[in-house]
Amino acid sequence: MRLGLWIVYLRRDIISLDECESTHKYMRENFATLQEWTVVTAEYQTGGRGRHGRAWVAPKGKNLCFNVILPAKDLKPEFYAPTTQIAAITIAKMLSEKGIDANVKWPNDILVNKCKICGIISELLGTNISIGVGINVNTEKSDFAGLDRLATSMFIETGKVWDKEILLQEFLQKFKTNFDVLCEKGLLPFIEDWRKMGCFAGHKARLVEGNSVLDGVIEAVNDDGSLLFRTETDLKTIWSGDLEI
Repeated sequence: MRLGLWIVYLRRDIISLDECESTHKYMRENFATLQEWTVVTAEYQTGGRGRHGRAWVAPKGKNLCFNVILPAKDLKPEFYAPTTQIAAITIAKMLSEKGIDANVKWPNDILVNKCKICGIISELLGTNISIGVGINVNTEKSDFAGLDRLATSMFIETGKVWDKEILLQEFLQKFKTNFDVLCEKGLLPFIEDWRKMGCFAGHKARLVEGNSVLDGVIEAVNDDGSLLFRTETDLKTIWSGDLEI
């Protein structure tokens, strides 16, 4: 699908689009010409998508929607997927520092009082990983009218309008540090922080992966980032899926 009309300018390693179909799609189509750690942002996405192709509601100019391309050559393959978990932990800690009680719902959704405030997706592109992030920053309650899922924003939670550029720069700085730790030491250094933020251990949940549905209880997040999930008949280690709490 052709990108809509957009204005693009390059400032340092950040490409800022006024409008595009999605930053994730833009990154997929252009990654071969971009340097590592290039960031693509958009004020408005005509076809923003989250995991499993779900539409991502992002009113123009209010939210932070971006992709960043990461070098995967120094990363062990088993840590490709945990890059999104590291991104989620980074953002959840950022929000907590701003007085927003954020929790990471396995594997990488960020919730506030069970309402989604941030979603993250990833894709392997050659020897790089593209991480896509959507943070509800200045969205108002009226912007979520008709949405079939609970959602919130930094503005709703604090009553304050936030500077998206400052938030982006803060994330990039902290995530770069955390990504370097992941490359060197794996996911283990982050596990305890994740558990302290609340991995919903002990909560009843439903796990959906394709046509498979499991009902059970969240036991724990394992040291490798997988989910320990107890059903009526078994204790399972889960590597991927949608967790409904």
